[in-house]
Amino acid sequence: MTRLLLVDKSVLVRPPAAERPADEELCMCAVTRLEMLYSARSQDDYLTLEDALDAFRHLRMDLETFAIAGTAQRELAATGQHRVPLPDLLIAACAQQHAADVLHVDRHFDTLALVLRFRPVRLGE
Repeated sequence: MTRLLLVDKSVLVRPPAAERPADEELCMCAVTRLEMLYSARSQDDYLTLEDALDAFRHLRMDLETFAIAGTAQRELAATGQHRVPLPDLLIAACAQQHAADVLHVDRHFDTLALVLRFRPVRLGE
């Protein structure tokens, strides 16, 4: 069975790591795609980056994603931990929605995993 691994921007902006096992499929959601395209320095760079990002499997985000994110944020607020970046909150919600893990180098995913059902996978561990 293939494990879905939703990549966060924190991983994509680092040099390529060792190859992932064959039973893991790298995925992307709309938030990460937009974050990556935001960093393009020109139209040509944008188009090149857009083509590279098309290689990832796309995990859908919809109203359910936002509902999951809202519930998680409410639960984190109960302990004063709700001030995580919104892109991270939405990526983690998307991961739960699609039963994916999150590949990251960002401490916020460890906090989000306290209230959402996904496994945070820190790059290099």
